[in-house]
Amino acid sequence: MDHPRSDVRDADIGRAYTELSRITRRASIRARGDDAVLSVVDQSLVDFVVLHPGCMAIDIARYLRLNRSTISRQLAGLLAAGLIRTTDGGTGNAKPLEATDEGRAALARSVKLHRDALDERIASWSDDDIALLAGLLERLGASDEAGLPMPARATDTDVDPDLPKA
Repeated sequence: MDHPRSDVRDADIGRAYTELSRITRRASIRARGDDAVLSVVDQSLVDFVVLHPGCMAIDIARYLRLNRSTISRQLAGLLAAGLIRTTDGGTGNAKPLEATDEGRAALARSVKLHRDALDERIASWSDDDIALLAGLLERLGASDEAGLPMPARATDTDVDPDLPKA
């Protein structure tokens, strides 16, 4: 769908970008203030492993379009903390990953903190406004994810029901 560029459209896109950046930055700050909460990066990686059990570091690197060594360093910290583990299979250093019970619990705590913060901020919004926000964010997320290399996803029955669906 083509849209003619206008000053109003450009300004609105700028406003949306600014607000999404601010919200992301505040989430990072909120995570740093609580030792029981995963960093935004760690939360993203554990969530990816929960949603894609059996994925490998290369899958995550491809999806995030980062160097494999960067992802390997991040994953090493999660392995040492006991939040993820390697499983049998793979070749050489390429081992399938899965989340541990501790990793799932840490992810659930982290998601709860951020969800509670969101709930607090939109408590006075109407149900229609919340549904509109959710729908627009899903639409944005779907268009953002289009074309990214995705490993197989866990089925809903494989994922903890207390964790959000991707």
